[in-house]
Amino acid sequence: MTINKLKAYIHTFLIYPLIFMFSYLLKGRKENYKKFFQNSFKNSQNENILTLNIEKFDFKNKIKYFFDKDSLLFDKTKIDYLLDLNINPEKKEIRIFDFAKKIDMLYSVSMLSSRVSNDNLLLNFKIINKEFNVENINNFLKYFLIAYLSRKIDYVFIEKDLIKNEEFLKVFNALNTYLADSEFINFSSSKDLNVITCKKNNKKFDIIWLSSNREIELTDFKKVYDKFGNILEKNIKITKSPIYAFHE
Repeated sequence: MTINKLKAYIHTFLIYPLIFMFSYLLKGRKENYKKFFQNSFKNSQNENILTLNIEKFDFKNKIKYFFDKDSLLFDKTKIDYLLDLNINPEKKEIRIFDFAKKIDMLYSVSMLSSRVSNDNLLLNFKIINKEFNVENINNFLKYFLIAYLSRKIDYVFIEKDLIKNEEFLKVFNALNTYLADSEFINFSSSKDLNVITCKKNNKKFDIIWLSSNREIELTDFKKVYDKFGNILEKNIKITKSPIYAFHE
């Protein structure tokens, strides 16, 4: 091992605990989402973009790009994330790293870095396993919702033209309808119940889902829509499938 590689290894070893701690302490600051979803990524010729390919979460091997003193000064960080729809974003790797935690870690290292402009994370989803089934489509939706509720992602890029399945497209279009030009109000999680509260056109609504197989009856909402944007009128239940519930 060369001296430079040894120094890089030691630096990574020393700073990793700080990054991990900050991943719990730092809160996202984004509130208003205009055009949260982008169809393609185009950067200005005047911008330097740090692009990271995230296939497996080998995070310690990514840290070096944020602290290499010989590297460029980057304006933004673009994360190319391979989206395997067979994997639930709430599933934890090594009992810690679910999709939300991965975002927290990337945000933390970006905020600590002196080589990357703070608070400029772009997420580029590249979908694999596009075969339609109930679990896949719920996972598809939850990846977007988790990116939104983190308040740490500026934009999500996904090529809408590549979403060939009609059911996937309905889910994406419904989500985009509700979240475009929205204001983030709050996110709460209690055991397996997850609730994102948003505001759009002076109307508040919740996006609700469970992380388990149980069901909860939903009451006291003006209008409720399923993940496809279809109105639900009776026997409305909270399940693993996210729903949109508008306040009275």
